[in-house]
Amino acid sequence: MKNKLKLGLGIAVLMVLASCGASSDASKSSSYTSVTPQEFQKLISETKSFNLLDVRSPEEFAMNHLKGATNINVDGSGFNEKIAVLEKDKPVFVYCKSGGRSRKAAAALSAAGYTVKELEGGILKWSGSGLPVEMSAKKYDDGYDMARYNKETTESDLVLVDFHATWCGPCKMMAPHVEVLRNEFPDKLKVIKVDTDKSPVVSQHFSITGIPLIKLYKDGKEVYDKTGYHSEKELRKVLAAYL
Repeated sequence: MKNKLKLGLGIAVLMVLASCGASSDASKSSSYTSVTPQEFQKLISETKSFNLLDVRSPEEFAMNHLKGATNINVDGSGFNEKIAVLEKDKPVFVYCKSGGRSRKAAAALSAAGYTVKELEGGILKWSGSGLPVEMSAKKYDDGYDMARYNKETTESDLVLVDFHATWCGPCKMMAPHVEVLRNEFPDKLKVIKVDTDKSPVVSQHFSITGIPLIKLYKDGKEVYDKTGYHSEKELRKVLAAYL
């Protein structure tokens, strides 16, 4: 019994620690199809009539979205009732930030009788592929453009950059580890937290398709770049050669 419990916990941990934006085989057994950003763009350009659905929160949608998209929050109340007004003779092209919520929405849409194409990797992978996004003109005080990013990664000897987002589970789990190191080495290590939602230009510049992402700069030169959850031990190992 104990072994079964340990096995179950181990599997659960592996699922949680996967980076946001990682690919999934879940759609292979579903009645919808996940397609790459390039295929998604081709479908949009070649299909005469369709529904383009952004299933993120209204706040995320306001920051950036695909041109012509309608916003229905899959985690909001009454999602099934709201999608029922979509015309069933038109295919539904659905996306979210990195793929998790859009797969959930695609399954619900398929069950409701719609023909569905889901954007693999979400708008994060779409923009990381250099495809166009409608962006809000609003500037966020804690957002980064390339000028600010380049300045802050070159003005200290050792800089760790944590690319994250408020909705990303692995990012939230990793955040305390980053803070421990920030507080432990206040005079040796500078930590920059880059919210990918509020810093779309930087995200697109680095073609970011998954988070969390850790970059490390030594004397202004990038010496480390890896996507995915990092434990405190892993972060310490990365820093060891440069502290």
